[in-house]
Amino acid sequence: MTMPLLTSLLGLFILIPLIGFALTMLVPKKNEEAISWIAYSTVGSHMVLAWIFLVLWLIGGYPTLETIELILYNTESYKFFISFYFDKITAVYLFVGSFLCFLVTVYSRWYLHRERGYKRFFNTILFFFIGYNIIIFSGNFETLFIGWEVLGITSFLLIGFYRERYLPVKNALKVFTVFRVADMGLILVIWMSHHLWHENITFSKLMHPELVAQALQGNETLGILIGLMLLLAAAVKSGQLPFSSWVPRAMEGPTPSSAIFY
Repeated sequence: MTMPLLTSLLGLFILIPLIGFALTMLVPKKNEEAISWIAYSTVGSHMVLAWIFLVLWLIGGYPTLETIELILYNTESYKFFISFYFDKITAVYLFVGSFLCFLVTVYSRWYLHRERGYKRFFNTILFFFIGYNIIIFSGNFETLFIGWEVLGITSFLLIGFYRERYLPVKNALKVFTVFRVADMGLILVIWMSHHLWHENITFSKLMHPELVAQALQGNETLGILIGLMLLLAAAVKSGQLPFSSWVPRAMEGPTPSSAIFY
């Protein structure tokens, strides 16, 4: 009983910040109290749900959960779908991410008081939170790429938050350009994975070494390239050498956004 219930709840972690984002878009930009209240209520309710979910998950023996939320394209030979996946790694990121985002949201309520882009900041933070949850719950590379792009867009918007200044806008464009290298790496991973497995491969299948070994027989070069492109995407996005030059430029954004991102 617990496992089907928990599996059905996975989509809520994307839906809650999406609703909060939509609500803040409707509030007039001068109504700071309503904007901040919607933002930290959204993130706070998400955090409470996450903690309840994690307790039930632990009581249930911390099973691995997987669900296909949306089939976008379906033929006899191929399916393109949005998939969510939950395991121990997801649990850690769900707990830490929801807690940190709640702290940043509450702190930003006063830190950005009377700032010209007050509404824009909270809209972007909630949009970031949507992308973050899509990434940690992603069950295949296609779902991961959606969240990956959302995080790339929000990082660009937050770095260039003070858009009336020259340097924040310039550095935001530089970071956005560097992130495209990571995007190309991930797109190549998706493309090569489809050539290797001839299907929309899920992360749950990749957890079985025998299936991976069988697919790699005679395709060792393709497997190595997939690993290298994954390494490239991760190195660029996390600011590892030789791609670390964008990290100090990213500090041009508001302090709370720098805290939650880096």
